[in-house]
Amino acid sequence: MGGVIIACKDSAMCDKLARTLSAAGIDVAGTATKGASALQKAARYYGDRGVLLCSYSMSDMTASELYRIMPDGFEMVVLLSARQRAIFDGGGMLCLDIPINRGDLINTIRMLTETQKPLPAKPEKRSESDREIISRAKALLMERNNMSEPDAHRFLQKQSMNSGHSLVDIAMNILNGVL
Repeated sequence: MGGVIIACKDSAMCDKLARTLSAAGIDVAGTATKGASALQKAARYYGDRGVLLCSYSMSDMTASELYRIMPDGFEMVVLLSARQRAIFDGGGMLCLDIPINRGDLINTIRMLTETQKPLPAKPEKRSESDREIISRAKALLMERNNMSEPDAHRFLQKQSMNSGHSLVDIAMNILNGVL
């Protein structure tokens, strides 16, 4: 777990939130007053996942803009005033009202940090022979079925997902005339 990153326009607010969470035993990985700085801090923890606690806007971007470019492993909690909540489309982000209820803040952050699952392991790179088999199968699909290269690749992926067999197995079946 990478911890919590706090991003607010006001550095005093960042510090107050960090002290509150730290006093509750929650690991605060860092604070930032700009969205770009929060992204840099998040990049350090990308493999571990984490939580970004931020205000509605920072000096360089809004919470919505930051959410769109945050690493996949991070959850986001946005602090909103009643006026901001009326115009904000949370779209997947959790929101907490300002003034902040200390108990709600701690429970929300604790829930997110304790329930995050580790990122799945990255698949191993394909061998040169496997890549060659896939390329030959795509070339055959392109020639035989008038497909573009991306369409041929999507076809292989879809067949692989639907059948539960590897992409290489599907490619071999195509080359052997089974598909």
